[in-house]
Amino acid sequence: MIDQLGTGWALRITGIIVFVVNSIASLFMRGRIRVKSREKIVDMSIFHDIRFILICAGATCGTCGYFTPFFSMPSFAEIIVGKSSSFGNDLLTVINAASTVGRIATGEVAAAFGTINTMCMCTLVAGLSILVLWLPFETTGTLIACAIVYGVFCGGFIGLIPVVLAELWGVHRISTIIGLLYMANFVGTMIGAPSSSAILDNIGHGTNFKPTIAFS
Repeated sequence: MIDQLGTGWALRITGIIVFVVNSIASLFMRGRIRVKSREKIVDMSIFHDIRFILICAGATCGTCGYFTPFFSMPSFAEIIVGKSSSFGNDLLTVINAASTVGRIATGEVAAAFGTINTMCMCTLVAGLSILVLWLPFETTGTLIACAIVYGVFCGGFIGLIPVVLAELWGVHRISTIIGLLYMANFVGTMIGAPSSSAILDNIGHGTNFKPTIAFS
């Protein structure tokens, strides 16, 4: 769509598709848990729990580099590896497809080894895939391998966040807690994406991706 319609319309069409699909899905959602008392919209008492503080800090740091491969891999493939822009777009498709597999597969792994252990593993392997498969190499094969491995495990990281919160604080508090955590994720995302671009422009001079990859 980007090649034929441009970036603007590609984003608009994607947004419309997401809106329509989510709207249809919401019609079939039913609450499985009866809430006995009205929850607080913002439960500030959770900030007295050191576990939540640590999770927020980790999530903020994690989301700082989370989107860097999505933004930088296509440019890396075109500038460094010498591939076409369509190949860069295909890499994004690979990451997203692998992420779908990861979200499903890590659920089964979490049932066997524990949600927190699995989430830690996903975070570790996703980070290592960048440092081991992307940072040292400039080949097509390793770039595709990195996209697959990173996609699988970053998908697991995102998919397990609600499960970990429910395990630690119970499903009755998850709505307010996950909202606060995603606010922390928002901060990390807003810092990370511009920072990775600034690192590439100012330190890498637009062609040296290694500082940006290391940041991710």
